[in-house]
Amino acid sequence: MDKRSAVRVGVRGKVGGRMILVESLEIEDISTTGVRFNTMKRLDMNSRHRLKIVHGDMTLVLRGTIVRATFKGIKENMPLYEIGMQFSDMSETEQANIKKLISILS
Repeated sequence: MDKRSAVRVGVRGKVGGRMILVESLEIEDISTTGVRFNTMKRLDMNSRHRLKIVHGDMTLVLRGTIVRATFKGIKENMPLYEIGMQFSDMSETEQANIKKLISILS
């Protein structure tokens, strides 16, 4: 049984993002409460980060906490991690923008 409070939307196509200390990441799915992405940089559980998502002419900068960090294997001779990030401190504008992005992606 899924315990999530919000429905996750799988990302069709490539949607990337950036974080401080993380060169690149690839978003797997996203909801109004969080995001799951892959990156080659290990992120510590319970650490807080800012995530910048760019899709077309839309740019979102969201804050959140790392709630899951799982080693997935090796890709291009580098470690690959699956990261779960729960959004926090979202303004009404940020909430509206994430809903708009989810609508575009679904």
